[in-house]
Amino acid sequence: MTFIAVCLKWVPGRPEVDSLSGEVHQNGSRFGGVSPADLAALEVALQLGQQRTEAVTAITVGDDKCDQAMHDALAAGAQQAIRINVAGTPSSSETARVLASVLGNASLVMCGDYSADRGSGSVPAYLAAELGIMQALGVVALDFQHNDILLTRRLDKGRREHLRVSDRTVISVEGSIAQLRRASLQNTLATRNTHIQVIDSLITGKTVTSTTKPFRPRPRSLAQPHGTTALERLHSITDVATASTRGEQIELTSAKSAMYILDTLARWGYIEHSQ
Repeated sequence: MTFIAVCLKWVPGRPEVDSLSGEVHQNGSRFGGVSPADLAALEVALQLGQQRTEAVTAITVGDDKCDQAMHDALAAGAQQAIRINVAGTPSSSETARVLASVLGNASLVMCGDYSADRGSGSVPAYLAAELGIMQALGVVALDFQHNDILLTRRLDKGRREHLRVSDRTVISVEGSIAQLRRASLQNTLATRNTHIQVIDSLITGKTVTSTTKPFRPRPRSLAQPHGTTALERLHSITDVATASTRGEQIELTSAKSAMYILDTLARWGYIEHSQ
């Protein structure tokens, strides 16, 4: 039996700090969630399910912290939730491979075009390759026409591409395409303890550790301040004694223009001297 699949990625939010021990929990589930693009993909999948009278299945890859996203998808209207249990952080190709193992009967696969952890958005493309089906990525508009889906893709340099999809396709959408419907209180309470199908995977993702440091801009050389006294040098550094200007219009020949640019760069301290 075919179904419409929507792939969601739960990402941990800001860390939690234990007020007694000071221990930092990087994967606290209170502030985690999925990206607006994934939520838009879920809403589009629910609309397609109503249009085509097909069941919607929400699927994610990760540990038990992802269960909250699955319960939210069920409360919004999904008929089934599947979590593929993978420890650590799998790569995009590994994620697509384990997703493809349970999406063999999916008539359509909806994804967000980016994840909440600033992901590359490459999982939909890998997934289409694993399933051997068509792909339509970066969709910014979508419309239904009988059994066909009319898509508008974002291209480079402001261009757009219009597609008509009827067969099995992996579709990734931007977050602005739709807003997820608000789940009713009755559905939220009813699905709070709903069983989520868990499938164990043989893939073990890499555990990624990173060190966070304050932002430090790259150093650059500055010209020595002019002036014989400390006050004059201070005025030279802060430039408070001259009127501020935002632009300068100069008409010079090509050779003189090049020399003027080099002299200006030297005066600003970007180069040592002009030739």
